[in-house]
Amino acid sequence: MTVTGTRETGVRGRGAAITATAAVLLLAVTGCTSDEPADATARPAAGKRSAHPGPGDFNGDGYDDYAGVIASRSKDGAKTAATLVVVYGSRTGLDPRTARRTSAGTGNGASFTSPLLRTDLDGDGFTDLVAARGTGGRTRETFALFGGARGLGAARRLDVPDGFRPLAAADFDGDGSADLLDGGSGGSGDPAASAPAGDGLLLYGPLTRAGKPKRQTALDLGQSGYAAPASATTGDFDSDGRAEVVFTYSFDAEEDESAPDDLHAMGYYEGGDEGLVRDTRAEAAVADATGVEGGPRTPAAGDADGDGVTDLLVPTRLDTAPADSAGGALTVLYGARSGLGTGRERTVIGGTDAADRRRYDFGTAPAVGDVTGDGHPDIVVNTPDFRRHDGKVTLLPGGPDGAQSTDGEQSVDAATDGLPGTPNPYYWNAFDHQPPLLDVDGDGHADAVVFGPLYEKRKGAFLVLRGADSGFAVKRTQLFTPDDVGVPLRLS
Repeated sequence: MTVTGTRETGVRGRGAAITATAAVLLLAVTGCTSDEPADATARPAAGKRSAHPGPGDFNGDGYDDYAGVIASRSKDGAKTAATLVVVYGSRTGLDPRTARRTSAGTGNGASFTSPLLRTDLDGDGFTDLVAARGTGGRTRETFALFGGARGLGAARRLDVPDGFRPLAAADFDGDGSADLLDGGSGGSGDPAASAPAGDGLLLYGPLTRAGKPKRQTALDLGQSGYAAPASATTGDFDSDGRAEVVFTYSFDAEEDESAPDDLHAMGYYEGGDEGLVRDTRAEAAVADATGVEGGPRTPAAGDADGDGVTDLLVPTRLDTAPADSAGGALTVLYGARSGLGTGRERTVIGGTDAADRRRYDFGTAPAVGDVTGDGHPDIVVNTPDFRRHDGKVTLLPGGPDGAQSTDGEQSVDAATDGLPGTPNPYYWNAFDHQPPLLDVDGDGHADAVVFGPLYEKRKGAFLVLRGADSGFAVKRTQLFTPDDVGVPLRLS
């Protein structure tokens, strides 16, 4: 999976905080071609609007819904396509009969060029889904599927500037409405770039359903044109009602003598009435927590300790560290009214065995949610390189101060007893959860969605790890296939 951006989300039932990420699932699966919601054999339950709609629930019925983008190809690899799939939650979990699909467009190589952003774009009390699509990495159009009592509608093109790529959605000016952020494009680190990095753009909400913002501000985020942001993670880390944003940049400055002297792999900006203002103090704290060997990995936002202030969860590369966290780790930088990282001391959580400690990928794709339903936030992370890229998902249970270590951890992988389905016996199952954590059956326990592309003799399988009082209830895992949601494995 390639995650290109994340954003902060809120809290659902029994204190569960959900960290949304713009998840793009790169799998060998096909899709359909219509922009209209596909005919389904069932409709989700009718919901209702809310003054503060939860980020996981598109129709307000109390059950969170899954959304993911699946890249697909023909057997010989000559044809590719991409499909956005939405599956609605229900009392019994995700219901494949409700699946709706939206194509990235016709033509070989059409793809979704931005994260999937869950936000109430028009302020009507229902959560919407915003994304962009194009070809060759270049955005052709930005669109939204607007939420309603019966779920998301058809894709509607937004009237935004040409090439606008929504990298994040958050309330940057504190007026209670979601804003859309484009960090710009071009420069080193962008294989498709032929020019220096261009300006970003901030569209202030609420946006109309036609995509018209209340106002807009141009942003210079490209480091003197050298590189535009690769990802954006947003959260109100100082609890002032205005979102901040953490950018990651992708480049190889050591190979480029033209790189600026003040080049930085991480950027930290404060939201405000007139755009974004860089905060180098917080930026230094984030960069120190990341460990930049090989480049920074995308962090996530969520209230990891349950104090009501958003925290930053940073997948960390550590060359030298305490014995229990050398190699890959997860660092939690806590939010505070005085600023990110200025309150309680950071927490570093490392892998529990020697194999984990040798890997740099423990702690990937962190997400916060109340899996155990005890009112305390838990953290779920991936270790993608576990057992020849077989992958594993680890639950780090939280207490009154959130998850502080690996004590009581629960790991689930393709070989875990009790899981349904048949994994690939030759490893490479890519058993990794796809953020955000979702309460798909409304029982007050956050659930994790995994996609195994080589499961079921390469038919692929979605596995929903159900939350329970004791952690993931492995024997209650829900399994359904791409065929079940109208997406056969290969293009014909």
